[in-house]
Amino acid sequence: MDVWRITLAALRRWYILLPLLALTGWGAWTAGNGIQPEYEAQATIMLTPGTAATEVPNPYGGLEEANQAVGIVLNSTESRAQIVEQGLSTEYEVVPESRSTIMYFTVRADDPETAVTTGVALIDMVEAELTARQSAAEVPSSSQYGIDVLAPPSVLEAIYDGKLRVQAIIGILGASVALVVAVLFDDIVGLVRRRRRRRKARADELVDSAEEARTDDGAERANEVDPAEGVTTEVPSRVPREPDRPDAEVRSSRDTSPVGERS
Repeated sequence: MDVWRITLAALRRWYILLPLLALTGWGAWTAGNGIQPEYEAQATIMLTPGTAATEVPNPYGGLEEANQAVGIVLNSTESRAQIVEQGLSTEYEVVPESRSTIMYFTVRADDPETAVTTGVALIDMVEAELTARQSAAEVPSSSQYGIDVLAPPSVLEAIYDGKLRVQAIIGILGASVALVVAVLFDDIVGLVRRRRRRRKARADELVDSAEEARTDDGAERANEVDPAEGVTTEVPSRVPREPDRPDAEVRSSRDTSPVGERS
């Protein structure tokens, strides 16, 4: 079935399509209102070098390499598990800027307090990661890389992506189901009508055949063949009746006939 036929079927069954679309709209609106918005918090830090020089090599290499390495650690499964243990949101993203010492944090949570707390916990994890790895390499604390918080975690806006996403999904699915139901109903109605027309046509054919059979049978009976003479004798359907004549007229006709004929 092509698009044009589907469109015509939907237009013919508008009394089914429109109520289903209205029900879909109501369901999408209700479901969207039941979803709470998410709150997004952002933060920015910068890695800084140590204050004293040292001959001990840093395990991270340079500051840019340390920035990329710490970003990988915070985005790992182990770090997210630690966030879960603290009861915070795992919907965060750590993005170290390429060829730079700047790192960006983005956190989403159901409430602003959780979003901010998760951002603070991620910054603490950066400090802990830097200290643990450099201390294990015996880098003096005065020579270790540190961090400088350029923008502390703060909620910027409420995000309604989840609400819009749910409404869009319900709307698309509901509209598709409404269209399918309308087209199927149109096909069923068309099938029933075609069957009725075929039955009526067969009944008319049977009636016509019966009438033709009766007509042919009457014609055969009217044209009977005499087996003795082999001549077809047409038997009239109605024998004309001779009109009645008075007895006096009959007698007078007999009296006026010739004598030889009377004898």
